Amino acid sequence: MHLQNNEQQYQVSLQAQDNYKVIDSNHQEHLAKLSGQLRANLRPAVGDYIVGVPQQDFVLIKQLLPRKSVLQRQNSGEAQHAQVIAANLDYIFITMSLNQDFNLARLDRYTTLVWDSGASPVIVLTKADLISPELLAERQAQVAENAFGIPILVTAQDQPEQVATIFAPYLGAEQNVAFVGSSGVGKSTLVNLLLGDNAIKTKTIRADDDKGRHTTTTRALYVLANGAKIIDTPGIRAVGVAGVSQAATDQSFQDIVNLAQQCRFSDCQHQSEPGCAVKAAIAAGQLAPERLVSYQKLQVERQYDGLNSRQIEQTKIERMFKDVGGFKTFKKTLKKK
Repeated sequence: MHLQNNEQQYQVSLQAQDNYKVIDSNHQEHLAKLSGQLRANLRPAVGDYIVGVPQQDFVLIKQLLPRKSVLQRQNSGEAQHAQVIAANLDYIFITMSLNQDFNLARLDRYTTLVWDSGASPVIVLTKADLISPELLAERQAQVAENAFGIPILVTAQDQPEQVATIFAPYLGAEQNVAFVGSSGVGKSTLVNLLLGDNAIKTKTIRADDDKGRHTTTTRALYVLANGAKIIDTPGIRAVGVAGVSQAATDQSFQDIVNLAQQCRFSDCQHQSEPGCAVKAAIAAGQLAPERLVSYQKLQVERQYDGLNSRQIEQTKIERMFKDVGGFKTFKKTLKKK
């Protein structure tokens, strides 16, 4: 990259609508504004590298540099569009608490999003001290069965001194990482511990329902002493996956993909077809039925990518009547009767 005149390279450290902050090569933070051209085109996200020109009180962002990875989710609604969460990540910590937030189907969605981003996923299970040792062992085994080689880290609120050691292998100099997960699972608390201060305000767990209160409302990047960069993100309520690739879905469900190769029919939908190896594995207790349900839901959602509400409804109808030759064939059959 060739910089002209007084141009410099920066990295976006904060983004809230059209308000930006960027850091320079010395990790000094500056206010930043978008140039008119970028306002009308692709906008930077936290973690993006940009070319900017220093002004008296801010940096003018002129160019967005190519991304090596981008974490995004699909917004719901008729006008579906991808929402960029963060860019240029090396590792993404998928954070899930072991108590009331524990949800394997949601974890499947997060791992699919991360594989699709181009970054490497790491599963972080929090609040291990809030459940029994027996339940902890059971839930770790469930996650490991779904993870397929994804590293799994376990943290406890009563052992904060261990956090830096647990995460050290993923926080090398100039590494970009992000924490994602639902609200209240402990993302900001972990970031605070890694930073060694209270840069992000958090609230304690409520005694009545065991859930955390979360105050992160914008995405922000923080720099550790060794130059590693951590991005904390707001809790995500709905993990949309409509835009992800088939390859990312397959990577998250490698067990089902491997079994499907043994099905009698190459286009087996793992529903009522004879010779289905996936259904046979469920019957034999080798595959959890919830695992197949999670996989099928993601496949259906992928089919809705780019469709408007009318097209989505038509797709649902066609799927319902697939076994009788489609909706039109079904209506013709009714007329004959």
